[in-house]
Amino acid sequence: MDLLDVALALIVSKLFGELMIRLKQMAVLGELFTGILFALVMTYFPGFSITYFGHTFSYKVNLTGEAFELFANLGIILLLFIAGMETKIGDLKKSGKRGLSTASLGVTLPFILGTAFAVKIMHFELKQSFVIGAIFTATSVGVTVRALMDLKQLRSEAGTTIITAAVIDDIIGILVLTFVLGTQTISGLIVGFLFFVFIIFILAAGPVQEYMKFAHEKMHSPYALVAMAIGFGLLIAVLAREVGLAPITGAYFAGLLIGMTPEKKVLDTPLNYIARSIFVPMFFVKVGTLFDFRMLTKVDVKFFWLIPLAFFGKFLGCGTGSLLSGLKLKDAVRVGVGMMPEMEVALVIVTFAYGQNIFPQIVGSQLVSVTITYVVLSAILVPILLRSLFKTPESSRKVMKSES
Repeated sequence: MDLLDVALALIVSKLFGELMIRLKQMAVLGELFTGILFALVMTYFPGFSITYFGHTFSYKVNLTGEAFELFANLGIILLLFIAGMETKIGDLKKSGKRGLSTASLGVTLPFILGTAFAVKIMHFELKQSFVIGAIFTATSVGVTVRALMDLKQLRSEAGTTIITAAVIDDIIGILVLTFVLGTQTISGLIVGFLFFVFIIFILAAGPVQEYMKFAHEKMHSPYALVAMAIGFGLLIAVLAREVGLAPITGAYFAGLLIGMTPEKKVLDTPLNYIARSIFVPMFFVKVGTLFDFRMLTKVDVKFFWLIPLAFFGKFLGCGTGSLLSGLKLKDAVRVGVGMMPEMEVALVIVTFAYGQNIFPQIVGSQLVSVTITYVVLSAILVPILLRSLFKTPESSRKVMKSES
């Protein structure tokens, strides 16, 4: 019943998104709440069966099937692909120093706070404490990018700083992951990263422009340009994954390359229609399904202190880093909030540590529960906070100027 799960998730998420819009909130909140609703149904509703004309139809909600996972994974990749297309190289150059400063402090402070808390309060061993510190280091900007797109602030000073910092953050996060869990050698990671950068530079020198020109001018198949662009984005996402980076980082760079071609203007509308009407909502529904109220009753209260500590560490580290690099206080606050969400790397670290028995089973399961709680809470709170922080005439004028 994979397709029925996808159909219901898509319809319900759009209905909830409409409700949020009418309540003057962003549609992404409706998608997240849809996921939470489906998680409750999966937990407490056993499903049903109907028999008619000798045929029995049985159904139980299960948003963990292959079809739903495929839609959700494509959603986050397409979202970052479009974000890359909408980013100008000039914006990245301007925000490069700010991005490095933001990412560096945004990784260092949460790592130190998490490690210190685990050692001093939880009395864990040093390696276990390092793992806890590492969980809350890497930002996942899928939620933030979606919110910035909805607010038309992706190319604002805060928006470009967040994007740049997130790319650097991903690289630093992988280094931390390598150091803490030993998933790759440092030399292997560096070689893989340099190879990825080398390929991107080669593609930027001409092949991408020729590729897109051929798809646009020589191919007669309907919608060939859109298909070739998405295919290219997926290929670079796979390349990034194979060298140890996040696939969404590869998708972002693929979008950045295509954004430099004349065909970018032709692609904007169809890509946004495809991604934001179908696939992107599925990703945010998936985030909501991670939440399970039952797990909260089984967690040691001390573990919950990690949640505000992680929020504080990310906000203060990223906000201070961007402030020291020259951003105004208002924009630094926006960056600090925009860098708070976490997703893939946090879940990878905690589940890997759990699977490798770095923690006792009971402690490990509690840590998984707290991490998932942070992921869902950050996904819900950040769009709300960003909406209020960008609700100023000044920010509106900046965007209008950048888009003109």
